[in-house]
Amino acid sequence: MPTRRQMLAAAGIAAASPGCMSVLGDESDTEPTEEPGTQTTTEAGAVRLGELSVQNNHDSAHRIQLAVSDGEEVLHMGTYDLEASGTSTTIDGKWNDAADTYRIHARLDDGEIRTADVAEGISEDANCVRVLARIDDRGTLGIWNGAGCS
Repeated sequence: MPTRRQMLAAAGIAAASPGCMSVLGDESDTEPTEEPGTQTTTEAGAVRLGELSVQNNHDSAHRIQLAVSDGEEVLHMGTYDLEASGTSTTIDGKWNDAADTYRIHARLDDGEIRTADVAEGISEDANCVRVLARIDDRGTLGIWNGAGCS
Protein backbone atom coordinates (compact mmCIF):
# COMPACT_ATOMS: atom_id res chain seq x y z
CA MET A 1 0.00 0.00 0.00
CA PRO A 2 1.39 3.42 -0.91
CA THR A 3 2.42 5.76 1.85
CA ARG A 4 0.94 9.23 2.31
CA ARG A 5 4.13 10.74 0.85
CA GLN A 6 3.91 8.50 -2.25
CA MET A 7 0.25 9.39 -2.78
CA LEU A 8 0.99 13.11 -2.45
CA ALA A 9 3.90 12.88 -4.86
CA ALA A 10 1.77 10.99 -7.35
CA ALA A 11 -1.09 13.47 -6.95
CA GLY A 12 1.35 16.31 -7.59
CA ILE A 13 2.43 14.69 -10.84
CA ALA A 14 -1.17 14.03 -11.82
CA ALA A 15 -2.12 17.62 -11.01
CA ALA A 16 0.35 18.81 -13.63
CA SER A 17 -1.50 16.88 -16.31
CA PRO A 18 -5.14 17.31 -17.31
CA GLY A 19 -7.58 15.18 -15.34
CA CYS A 20 -10.63 13.42 -16.68
CA MET A 21 -13.94 14.41 -15.24
CA SER A 22 -17.35 13.26 -16.35
CA VAL A 23 -20.09 15.82 -15.97
CA LEU A 24 -23.49 14.97 -14.51
CA GLY A 25 -24.87 18.49 -14.79
CA ASP A 26 -27.98 19.72 -13.00
CA GLU A 27 -30.26 16.76 -12.27
CA SER A 28 -29.16 15.08 -15.50
CA ASP A 29 -29.37 11.40 -16.41
CA THR A 30 -26.74 11.70 -19.14
CA GLU A 31 -24.00 9.18 -19.71
CA PRO A 32 -20.44 10.14 -18.72
CA THR A 33 -18.16 11.64 -21.34
CA GLU A 34 -14.40 11.85 -21.52
CA GLU A 35 -14.51 15.56 -22.36
CA PRO A 36 -16.26 18.22 -20.29
CA GLY A 37 -19.58 19.49 -21.64
CA THR A 38 -20.19 22.90 -23.09
CA GLN A 39 -21.01 24.46 -19.72
CA THR A 40 -18.64 27.09 -18.42
CA THR A 41 -16.52 26.72 -15.31
CA THR A 42 -17.03 29.12 -12.43
CA GLU A 43 -14.82 32.15 -12.92
CA ALA A 44 -12.47 31.54 -10.02
CA GLY A 45 -13.17 27.80 -9.92
CA ALA A 46 -14.21 28.14 -6.28
CA VAL A 47 -17.25 26.11 -5.24
CA ARG A 48 -18.44 24.41 -2.09
CA LEU A 49 -17.92 20.64 -2.19
CA GLY A 50 -21.22 19.58 -0.66
CA GLU A 51 -21.04 15.83 -1.11
CA LEU A 52 -18.26 13.35 -1.84
CA SER A 53 -18.99 9.65 -2.32
CA VAL A 54 -17.34 6.49 -3.60
CA GLN A 55 -19.34 3.66 -5.18
CA ASN A 56 -18.64 0.21 -6.64
CA ASN A 57 -21.09 -1.13 -9.26
CA HIS A 58 -18.72 -3.86 -10.46
CA ASP A 59 -19.31 -7.52 -9.60
CA SER A 60 -15.90 -7.71 -7.84
CA ALA A 61 -14.66 -5.96 -4.71
CA HIS A 62 -12.28 -3.03 -5.27
CA ARG A 63 -10.19 -0.53 -3.32
CA ILE A 64 -10.26 3.22 -4.01
CA GLN A 65 -7.61 5.54 -2.62
CA LEU A 66 -8.95 9.08 -2.50
CA ALA A 67 -7.40 12.46 -1.73
CA VAL A 68 -9.04 15.90 -1.66
CA SER A 69 -6.86 19.00 -2.01
CA ASP A 70 -7.62 22.71 -2.12
CA GLY A 71 -4.51 23.84 -3.97
CA GLU A 72 -2.59 24.54 -0.78
CA GLU A 73 -2.98 21.39 1.28
CA VAL A 74 -4.41 17.90 1.31
CA LEU A 75 -7.68 18.05 3.25
CA HIS A 76 -8.46 14.36 3.18
CA MET A 77 -6.75 11.12 2.31
CA GLY A 78 -8.38 7.75 2.71
CA THR A 79 -8.56 4.21 1.42
CA TYR A 80 -11.97 2.62 0.88
CA ASP A 81 -12.50 -1.11 0.42
CA LEU A 82 -15.78 -1.52 -1.45
CA GLU A 83 -17.66 -4.78 -1.70
CA ALA A 84 -19.14 -5.83 -5.04
CA SER A 85 -22.35 -4.66 -6.68
CA GLY A 86 -23.51 -1.30 -5.41
CA THR A 87 -21.51 -0.64 -2.24
CA SER A 88 -21.18 3.08 -1.57
CA THR A 89 -19.76 5.36 1.10
CA THR A 90 -20.27 9.08 1.67
CA ILE A 91 -17.16 10.88 2.92
CA ASP A 92 -17.40 13.81 5.31
CA GLY A 93 -14.77 16.51 5.53
CA LYS A 94 -14.02 20.12 6.28
CA TRP A 95 -14.66 21.10 2.66
CA ASN A 96 -18.43 21.24 3.25
CA ASP A 97 -18.38 24.76 4.74
CA ALA A 98 -16.33 26.94 2.40
CA ALA A 99 -15.96 27.46 -1.33
CA ASP A 100 -12.52 26.71 -2.73
CA THR A 101 -10.78 25.28 -5.81
CA TYR A 102 -10.97 21.61 -4.82
CA ARG A 103 -9.30 18.77 -6.69
CA ILE A 104 -10.04 15.07 -6.35
CA HIS A 105 -7.23 12.53 -6.74
CA ALA A 106 -8.47 8.93 -7.08
CA ARG A 107 -6.78 5.59 -7.64
CA LEU A 108 -8.53 2.29 -8.36
CA ASP A 109 -6.73 -0.72 -6.87
CA ASP A 110 -3.10 -0.37 -8.03
CA GLY A 111 -3.88 1.72 -11.12
CA GLU A 112 -2.88 5.23 -12.07
CA ILE A 113 -4.01 8.25 -10.08
CA ARG A 114 -6.69 10.32 -11.81
CA THR A 115 -7.06 13.98 -10.90
CA ALA A 116 -10.11 16.14 -11.53
CA ASP A 117 -11.07 19.73 -10.74
CA VAL A 118 -14.36 19.73 -8.86
CA ALA A 119 -15.72 22.79 -10.71
CA GLU A 120 -14.76 21.63 -14.22
CA GLY A 121 -17.75 21.81 -16.53
CA ILE A 122 -20.06 23.28 -13.88
CA SER A 123 -22.09 26.40 -14.74
CA GLU A 124 -20.99 29.79 -13.42
CA ASP A 125 -23.98 30.18 -11.12
CA ALA A 126 -23.37 26.90 -9.27
CA ASN A 127 -22.13 27.43 -5.74
CA CYS A 128 -22.20 23.82 -4.58
CA VAL A 129 -21.01 20.63 -6.28
CA ARG A 130 -21.36 16.96 -5.49
CA VAL A 131 -18.71 14.43 -6.61
CA LEU A 132 -18.93 10.67 -7.05
CA ALA A 133 -15.89 8.44 -7.67
CA ARG A 134 -17.63 5.43 -9.21
CA ILE A 135 -16.51 2.03 -10.45
CA ASP A 136 -18.85 1.04 -13.26
CA ASP A 137 -20.10 -2.45 -14.15
CA ARG A 138 -16.98 -2.97 -16.33
CA GLY A 139 -14.60 -2.21 -13.45
CA THR A 140 -13.59 1.24 -14.74
CA LEU A 141 -13.16 4.24 -12.42
CA GLY A 142 -14.97 7.44 -13.36
CA ILE A 143 -15.19 10.75 -11.53
CA TRP A 144 -18.57 12.43 -11.84
CA ASN A 145 -19.57 15.90 -10.71
CA GLY A 146 -22.89 17.69 -10.61
CA ALA A 147 -24.10 21.12 -9.60
CA GLY A 148 -26.54 21.46 -6.74
CA CYS A 149 -26.37 19.87 -3.35
CA SER A 150 -30.00 19.65 -2.33
